[in-house]
Parts: sequence; structure tokens; C-alpha cells
Amino acid sequence: MYSKLILERWARRLMVLGALLGWSASAAAASAILPFGADTWSELQRSSARPMAVVFSTTDCTHCPGVIDGLAAVIKKSRSGVRLVVVVMDGAGQEDALRQDRHYRNAHVLYAFDGDALALRFKVNPDWRGLTPYVALLPASGAAQFHTGAPPPDALRSFLLR
Repeated sequence: MYSKLILERWARRLMVLGALLGWSASAAAASAILPFGADTWSELQRSSARPMAVVFSTTDCTHCPGVIDGLAAVIKKSRSGVRLVVVVMDGAGQEDALRQDRHYRNAHVLYAFDGDALALRFKVNPDWRGLTPYVALLPASGAAQFHTGAPPPDALRSFLLR
């Protein structure tokens, strides 16, 4: 018999997979705020057959809304099928406020991180120094490209054309 922890972990993985594959009711906005835990980054890298632009954000970041809005507009215009994923690093416990923020509504999948931020940054990219927005362009296959702030137009263009 499965323990409650194992069942919760599988339920979360199915929610993540469903959101990444577009099984959610709304393809234009995240329908739920999912927990982003210690293993979520690895799961995203393993489970997605679709490319993703992952924005690591914080609620006090002045540049994050512009980067999220800009990426959402470029992705929508490109019709490339890229998913916009936003991880709010200080979002745990603030889910109601996140739902009210129009910038986060641009995300196909929205996560609230709760845990050791330093450990997560090292797991995502050991070179990440904690500045946000931090963008990972994650192709369907291959290594992620990391950018502090908005990705340069050339990098974004080549990512969308893959």
C-alpha cells in the first residue's frame, strides 16, 4: 500500500505534467498555483516534450513583470508552442496575492517556491547568484540557456525557432 507522501508526490507530478502538456482548462493562463519543491526543477527537465521559458521571479522584483509580459507576448506571437513557466521564489503563502497579479496570469504554469532558495539556485544553475528575473530557456531536448533579465533577442529568436 502506498503511503500518503508517495500518493501526494505522484498527484503533484501528474498536475505538473498535465499543465505542461496543456491539459489545463485554460491554455492562456495558469489555472492553479503549484508547489515548487526541491525536485520540481529536475521533473521539469525530464518530463517536458515541449520547450519552456522558465522565469524565476520574486514579488519585490521591479523588472520581473516586464520580463514576464515581454516573454508572454513574444511566445504568443511566435505560435511556437513554447510554454511560459513562472516560479515565484517568495510566493509560498501568498497564493491569493499571486492570483490577483496580472503579470502572473500570463504564465501557462505558475509555481510558488517554498524551501531553501540557495539550494534551489545551485540546483538550477551553480552560476546563478540570486538575481531575478532569472530566465531559463529550456528546449525540448538539450541543455538550458540561462539569462539574468530578459534574454537577448538573438538567443530568444533561436530558441523559438528550434
